[in-house]
Amino acid sequence: MQPLTATDPRRVGAYRLLYRLGEGGMGRVYLGRSPGGRTVALKVVHGTIAGDPGFRRRFAREVRAARSLRGAGTVPVLDADPDAEVPWLATAYVPGPALSDAVIGHGPLPQEALWRLLSGLAQALAGVHGAGLVHRDVKPSNVLLSPSGPLLIDFGIARSADETVLTGTGLVVGSPGYMSPEQAEGRTVGPAADVFSLGAVLAFAATGRGPFGGGSVAELLYRLVHHEPDLDGVGGPFGELTRHCLAKAPADRPAVAELAAAAAQRAGTGPWLPAPVVAAIAQKAEELLNAEAAEPEEPEEETELLVRDPAPETVSGAVSGPDAVTTTALPPRTPPPTAARPGRSPAGPARARAASSAAPFRREDAVKALTTGLGRPLYGLFFLVPVLALFIGGFDLLHRASLYPSESEHPSAAHEWAVNDDWWRLPVTVLLFAAMVWLHVYRRRLLTVPPGRVRLWSAGIGVYWIALLAGTALHVAWFVIVQEDMPSEAGNHPLLWVAVPLTVIGAAVSPVLLITSVLRIARA
Repeated sequence: MQPLTATDPRRVGAYRLLYRLGEGGMGRVYLGRSPGGRTVALKVVHGTIAGDPGFRRRFAREVRAARSLRGAGTVPVLDADPDAEVPWLATAYVPGPALSDAVIGHGPLPQEALWRLLSGLAQALAGVHGAGLVHRDVKPSNVLLSPSGPLLIDFGIARSADETVLTGTGLVVGSPGYMSPEQAEGRTVGPAADVFSLGAVLAFAATGRGPFGGGSVAELLYRLVHHEPDLDGVGGPFGELTRHCLAKAPADRPAVAELAAAAAQRAGTGPWLPAPVVAAIAQKAEELLNAEAAEPEEPEEETELLVRDPAPETVSGAVSGPDAVTTTALPPRTPPPTAARPGRSPAGPARARAASSAAPFRREDAVKALTTGLGRPLYGLFFLVPVLALFIGGFDLLHRASLYPSESEHPSAAHEWAVNDDWWRLPVTVLLFAAMVWLHVYRRRLLTVPPGRVRLWSAGIGVYWIALLAGTALHVAWFVIVQEDMPSEAGNHPLLWVAVPLTVIGAAVSPVLLITSVLRIARA
């Protein structure tokens, strides 16, 4: 639990926010309190996603479906407002650790706990699929452990956020180590995709590692589609069920009803969690009690939350990655509770609202703006082709200079430098071409990388053009200096007719390119 900051609202709907629990690609999660005193986990959607009318329709439809889920293994949706300026969702708060935290902190689960885990998650998915939903992001961090059994969170709602990202950018959304092959390939996703993800979660719970290893997002996705899972250490009937869940073809995977029936034969009914995990649950419960005891007073000011350009966390790397970027407007002061404002009761609660100074700006729009004009590194070939010609022709020019040395008894320092210190020509030429290739290749990845790398790339484009102008000017100056001190009988090198026009054109366009590049670096 983290204290609320100046960027956080103090009230959403009828719920008073107490602490921040976390943040993801869809929004922030808060610990809240209902008017009746019930503790809830309240998710506030990011403003950029909220600006999509299609997302709002899907959010409203799936919230209605999620509210109907009252079966075992799910956390009930208590309240929601998809029509608010910033949509939000309230669920019951579970003071238990995520499966990911429990396994990382205390090791793999024992065999009996694994069967209880399978039984609870299979029942939860049966309810989700029965309501017409597909979770699409079953992973260890979306499984909470409670003394009564595992609980699946973010069901159905994750689908709304994912569809918005898919529609906006054409990317595959999910958690690379746990998504199904059909998700990784961008194909139609059905209930069988959740079964595959369940198998990956079971393997993690049994071994402490994902069945497809680690590495980059691209490596994980490739192994998901083409390699068999690593189930070393997952044996017996439980291992066989896990292997069947991880079948590449959706039709070859068992239904959740089959999994629930198989688990029911072996799962016990008593305490199921290892002692260290039970202690972690007790600690979370104690934190909640302490939080209630230290509950902050009702704030005397409204907080305006200005949300900008979040990036989805679950593509991780690739398909995703981390994270939202938010900025805030300074919170305006409100009168003390005893001083009523016109048209408003002194006891009326402050209403948290989201404000934006502009329409939501999607990632693909920003990338499109950054990659037009000077954002196309290949345009630099206008300078690089002459630079390459001057570099290659420079060897012939130096040969001529050795045959026709300067007739002056005291050649200029510039000529001496040009003739004797030309070592820089190769690294400058290679670096300029390498920069063009790298920026051009990375340009195609801007829709999948974190916003900070997009800004870094944009600044790199500005530096690239400045370096390109400087490198071209240096090559042209070198060529002209070597040529002008040679005697007349040596004649003019043919490439001089390249250097001179390039000098004239460069002098005309360089100021504009320099100003534009500096502005790009400053704005990044």
